[in-house]
Amino acid sequence: MEAPVAGIDVSKDKLIMYFQGKLYEFTNDRQGFEEIRKILPKGCKVGIESTGVYHVNLAKYLNNEYDVRIINPFILKKFKGFRGKKSDKNDAKKLAELVVSMGSGFTTSDARELTSQWDFVTRSIARVKNRLRRDLVLLGYRDSLSKKNLEEVLRGGDSIVLAEVSFGGA
Repeated sequence: MEAPVAGIDVSKDKLIMYFQGKLYEFTNDRQGFEEIRKILPKGCKVGIESTGVYHVNLAKYLNNEYDVRIINPFILKKFKGFRGKKSDKNDAKKLAELVVSMGSGFTTSDARELTSQWDFVTRSIARVKNRLRRDLVLLGYRDSLSKKNLEEVLRGGDSIVLAEVSFGGA
């Protein structure tokens, strides 16, 4: 039999938990953590959105008795239909649904690795864009990376810019 699943939306002062079709609200402190523990059976899967520092104490508290899954916001955004109407109650329910859809094959370390790779790629893209903008300004063009501006640069035949930029099969 599959373990029951709960989703907990975490904010600075409160926790909203979705478990077995019901919503619960607790304070984000030790008293709230203990109340959650009274409701959830041992071995339950618990999905918690990574929220900076606000989720850490809860995750540590629940980790010994539950299958806690810290879910990165990037993954939540990719989850189909996650961000419908934004509310703490809706988010808690969607967190539980995400944990169910992930199954047992998805681990926090997998998420950490994917997030690390995503972060590297996005920083690399930002570096390239910033370099192109700087080069455009140095050559007297607008710093916009719009298609129109880049085509204008390419038509101008600036060998310095052309050495830095290549498109597709060029």
